[in-house]
Parts: sequence; structure tokens; C-alpha cells
Amino acid sequence: MPAGRADRRAAGARTAPPAPAAVRGPASARPAVRGRGPARGDGEAGFTLMEVLVSMAVIGTVMASLTVFFTNSLAFAGQQRTRQVAVQLAGDGIERARALKASALPAGRGQNRTTAQWNAAVPAVQEQLRATQRAWDPILPAGSDAGASAPLPTEPEKVSVNGVEYTRNWYVGRCRQQASPLAGSATERACTDPEGGDPDPGSADVPFFRVVVAVEWRHKGCAAEKCVYVTSTLMSPAAEPIFNVKRPPPAVTDPGAQYGYRGTDVNLQLVATGGRLPLTWSATGLPAGLSMSTGGLVTGRPTAPGSSPVTSTVTVTVTDRQQDADSVQFTWTVFDLPALTDPGDQVTRAGTAVSLAMPATGGRPALTWSATGLPEGLSIDASTGRISGTPTAHGTTTVTVKVADKGGKTDAVTFTWKVLTLELAEANARVNYIRDQVDGVRIRATGGDGPYTWRAENLPEGLRIDPATGEISGTAWQGTRYLTTVYVRDDAGDEVSTTFPWRVRPRQPNDLSVTLPDPAAPDRTGTAGVQVTLAAEAEGGSNSGYNTWSAEGLPPGLVLTPVGYQDARITGRPTTRGAYTVTLRVEDSTNKAATLMFTWVVR
Repeated sequence: MPAGRADRRAAGARTAPPAPAAVRGPASARPAVRGRGPARGDGEAGFTLMEVLVSMAVIGTVMASLTVFFTNSLAFAGQQRTRQVAVQLAGDGIERARALKASALPAGRGQNRTTAQWNAAVPAVQEQLRATQRAWDPILPAGSDAGASAPLPTEPEKVSVNGVEYTRNWYVGRCRQQASPLAGSATERACTDPEGGDPDPGSADVPFFRVVVAVEWRHKGCAAEKCVYVTSTLMSPAAEPIFNVKRPPPAVTDPGAQYGYRGTDVNLQLVATGGRLPLTWSATGLPAGLSMSTGGLVTGRPTAPGSSPVTSTVTVTVTDRQQDADSVQFTWTVFDLPALTDPGDQVTRAGTAVSLAMPATGGRPALTWSATGLPEGLSIDASTGRISGTPTAHGTTTVTVKVADKGGKTDAVTFTWKVLTLELAEANARVNYIRDQVDGVRIRATGGDGPYTWRAENLPEGLRIDPATGEISGTAWQGTRYLTTVYVRDDAGDEVSTTFPWRVRPRQPNDLSVTLPDPAAPDRTGTAGVQVTLAAEAEGGSNSGYNTWSAEGLPPGLVLTPVGYQDARITGRPTTRGAYTVTLRVEDSTNKAATLMFTWVVR
């Protein structure tokens, strides 16, 4: 081998290979590649498999690092955005507090709700409240639960921004601040609890109201995903400067005559013009149960006794800071609430006139009545409450009657009203003479809701009534006259009746019958206290024996006594007015009998 070639090879072994052709020139200048793999020779371009794998590993590592970087960047940016919103909400809360007078900061905040709010505060807020004394509205009673509707509420306020829910709380308290001991120092000293020890008795104490606003929200970038932003401000409770403005004395606006109702809430605000603030109000003569606040608000529930309206004369006085005063007088009348008397469920008959009063008590005159659901044909008088008219159709309705007074107070009662239409026609056998078998005697019923159910009282002995059809049949065995009452009831429960006389003639010549009083006209009319003598006679039967008489239903004061073996007599002085149904019965010695029924009216 020539020495020159060996030197060149040795020199080539010590020299770094040239850069790949891919980075030195265009594709047209690159050497052609033949075969399946790149040729590796002096001056030739390309990567080995190991180089490609190493490159891919480096790129993957860089990309993974960038992913974490971008993720953390986005999370940090999101956290900052939510924090900026919280800062703005807290600032708005501070401005809301500054818009109030310092003395009005605890207004409407009750002791119980203020204490509960402070106790529920998160640790970050508790740290801010450590040197602050709780403050609540001194006007509210001790232990008040008010606060939800206060200007600075005790309840958390929910605010949603960009899909994130924020909770904002206001904490109101008192603290004190001392002037800096260094003359001319602008350094603000810490606010301390006014009930704690004085850290610097030699410095002047300045009282302040302290308002702490806390905004809470959830974000993954905060500990336990709970974020809190807290800010605070101090406001001096010193009185506002008063300018000496000339104002007229106070003048009360007359509210006019007042009306109220026992047991009903009253809320009347008295107003006045002029005067030097603050104004102080007082009242005398208020109805029992009412009182007035120093701000002129009358509240309570009247409890004036009695059932009739009670009128009081009220005097209201307003006094301003200069002790100028004005008064006004007006009447206050207390009524009972209107109350309707429930008449109970009503049952009337179609075609029969109706007059039903609906009395009411209490209320401020004049009262007005109204009704719904009345049966057809009936109406109510709006000024008297009386229901009148003639119902025209049967059925049951639900009636509601309402009464309203001049003050708009109302009462109502509800009841049912049933209209009946069942009627009985005359019997086709009324006053008929019956001697033997009876068949086909029927009383007709109209109206109502079928089917009907029939029954009868005082039928001649031997006769009966079919309860399903109302047909009377059978054989009458004994005379003389009966007052029969037939009843019919429909499926709706409506029942009507009719009473008529039945004459039963003797079946055999020797059958027993009553002849006196006259069966054709036996009814009697008398006067209380006037002597009565009425003969009772019979014919037929066993003339050889004796007759036994009995009487039921005689007017009080009258008695039946036998006369001989055959007849009897009713005597005495009736004592009680009324209408009586008398049953006179006679039986002979062979057990034959006769009955005479009639009415006796005592006036």
C-alpha cells in the first residue's frame, strides 16, 4: 500500500466526520441512495436508528415538561382570576358599608344571629376578628334572631361569577385605636378590643366601628380547595356635624279616624313635617293591646272587651330636639271580625216558598252578603242576608254564603241544600165503602228518585200494603171508620205521606158497627175549659150480651164511661189546646168489634 494513502486514512480516522448532507444543500446536491439502507461512507448524510430513538426520547421529555408547565400556568391563571373577582366583591362589600352612617352599621342585626355568625367564621376570619368586639342593634330586644334583612346582613350572600359561586359575609364590631406616640408619625396602630386592657394608657383612645368583609370560594389551587379573601375598614361613630338651619316647629299629619278588629295586627305609621331631628312620639288613649314606638309606629292587636264596637279618643304628640311639640286627636274604633251563623244543612220541597235568615255578628257596617250554589229559584238579599224564593228543581247542592264588611273583612259558611220533589196523589179508594175483599187500591207517587218504598198506618183490619208497589189488598173484617196514613220514601231518602178516611160496612147483618158519633161526619171541635158530652152508640152484634168500650187519643180532661150494657159517653172539660186523633173501639160478648177513628180539635 502506498504510504500516501495510509497517511490519508490515518488522518481520516482522527478527523470528525463531515456534517450530514441534509443540512448542507438542496436535495439535488445530495448523493443518490441505492438499496434499502443508506450508504455510510465519507461525505454521506443520514441518521442511525439509535440517533432517532435518542432524539425521540429527548423530544418526549421536553414535551412532558412543557405539559406540566402549561397545566400549572393555566391553574395559576385561573386561581388569579377567581382571586381578582373575590377582591372586587370584598371591595364592593366595603363600599356598601361606607355608604351607611357608622351608627347604622349594626342596624337590624340581632344578638343571636350576630353571635352565631361570628362563631361560624372560618379560621382566617377568626384571626381578623380577634381584637374586635361584636356589635348588634341595641334597639332590638336581647336575644333577637333578626339579621337576614339588615343593611349588612348576618346571613351569607351568594354571588355567582363566571360559573364560580362566592359567599360574602359582613362582620360588624367595635374596636379602639390609639394615636401614635411619635409626633408626626403617620404609622397606623393596631385596632384593639375596647373591653381588653389598654396597651398604652398614656395615649388617647379613639373608638371605631370595624367592618370585616370575607369572601369565600372553592378552587383547586387553595388548601383543601377552600379559598378566603378578607379585608376590613374602620368607621368613626362620632356624630355628624350639625348645621344650624332654621326649621319650623313640628306639625303632626292627622291620620283621620281609624278602625281595627280584635285580634288583628295593626301597623300605623304617624308622620310629621318640620321640627329639629330627632322627633320623639308619644300617644294616650290607644285601644287596649296597641302601643306606639318613639318613632311614631303604632303596632299590636286590639283586645278591647265587649261584643259591640268600642271607640277610643287617641291623642298623639310629637316633640323635636328643641322641645317644640304638636298634637293631634282622632278616634279609633275596634270591631269584632264579622262572623256568620251556620244554619246547618237545609231540606225543602220543590214548589214550596223558602225564607231563610243568615244572621251575622261583628264587622264594620255596612255588611254585604253573597251566596253561591243556591238551588234554582232561590236568591239572597245582599243587604239583609235573607235567602228567599221557591225552589224549582230537585237535587242537592253545596251552598256557600259569604259576608263582607266595609273594611274588607269576610266570613263564610258552607252547607248542603236538598230540594225534594216527591208527591202523593189521592187514593182511588179514598172514602170508599169496603165490605169484603179489597184488590187494586193504589196511591200514586210522582217525582223523586225511584224506586219507591211504601208503608201504611191504621189500615182496616185484614188489609195490607205492598211495600214495593203501594197496592193495598186483603179482606176487611171489622168496621166502621179508619184514618189511614200511607207513606212513600224514594231512593234519595225523601218521604211524604197522605192521610184519608176508610169506611168499612158490616159484612153480615149482625156485624157490629159504631153509629154514634156519625161515621159520615164524626170529627169534633171544642173549646178548652168548656164542658163536653158526646154519646157513643153501636148496633148489631149480640144484642143479648153487653158491649165493652175503649178510647185512645182523647184530649186531656175527657173520659169515656159506659152507659148501661150497650152504650158509652165521653164527658169532661178539655184542658189542652191541640189536634187529637181519637180511636173509639167497641167489642161485644162474642168478640165482634168495630172501630171509629176521628179528629178532635181543642181551641
